[in-house]
Order: sequence, then C-alpha cells, then structure tokens
Amino acid sequence: LILEELGRAVAARIVGGALSAAVIVLIWGRVRRIEGRLQGLLARFRAGRVLVRVSPRVRVTGGARRVCASVLPRRFGWLLPLVPQHAAGYASQLRGVLEDGEMRALLEASPQARRVLAPLCRMLGIEPEVLGPRPVAPVRAKVVREKRVVPAWRIPLPRGVLSAARRQGFGKLR
Repeated sequence: LILEELGRAVAARIVGGALSAAVIVLIWGRVRRIEGRLQGLLARFRAGRVLVRVSPRVRVTGGARRVCASVLPRRFGWLLPLVPQHAAGYASQLRGVLEDGEMRALLEASPQARRVLAPLCRMLGIEPEVLGPRPVAPVRAKVVREKRVVPAWRIPLPRGVLSAARRQGFGKLR
C-alpha cells in the first residue's frame, strides 16, 4: 500500500508541471517493479519457499534497464526533493514496516529481499542499516594447477608444418 501511494504521489506531480511525464513514468515503473518483486518474495516466504542461497548476479542488458539506470539519479534520498510533501511520510512508514517482525524475518531468511529493497531505501533516504547486515557470499577455493612438463616430442608444431611435411613425403610425424 505504501509503494502504491508513493507511485500515485509521484504521478500527481505531473499536474503541477513539476516533473516531466517521462521521468514520472520511469519512477513509477521502478516503484512498481520493486513492489511486484517484494510481493513475490513475501508470498514465497509465507508459503515457506524462500530461496536461502546467495546466487551470482546476472546483469540485464535490455534497453529499458539501461535507460532507467542512466536517467534516474542514484544518490541517497533523491526522491525526497521531487515529492517533498509525501516522500518523507512514506519513507517513515516504510522504515516502520522494515522494523516489523515479519519483515525482519524475511530480511534474515532471504538475501534477495535486501537486494529488492535497497534501491527503494536509497530513493527515500532510508539508511541501509535498517535492512540488516549485507549477506556474504561463500568464498570459493581457488584451484591452483601445477604446470605440466611436456616432453619434447609432444611440443605442438606451428600451424601448417605437419601438412607441409606430409606433402614433402616425410611420412607420419607427430
């Protein structure tokens, strides 16, 4: 409900001409994506199907993602001056929800919840400490390979030498 009302407050800024329609659509789209991902995580958490492992990030190379990332600001609390009457109120309400027991349990059980909520907290100027500690990915052991000693008769020949030798009649060379 908080995210939906935040989206409406951003959309209402078009009436006064304070923000351009394109920027409002980008902000609205980002808030709606965060809302959808968060609702999916909450549904899986309530059903007991939370993915606990930390998976490597996959970079999205779609055009919409690139435009959204390049147009919208990334600094801490950038949405507060754009929607001054409403954003601070929604930020405090969201901070209260993040300190709720069920949300705390979700944040502890699922590293994905922190990744979903971190951009929203940055937009609204909520400190990242509210989300709890960052999950640490398991460190993989580095495999060290020993250098193989290659016998002289196994050293590969330069390209074309073997076929040239066969054409000259030297028989089978290795």
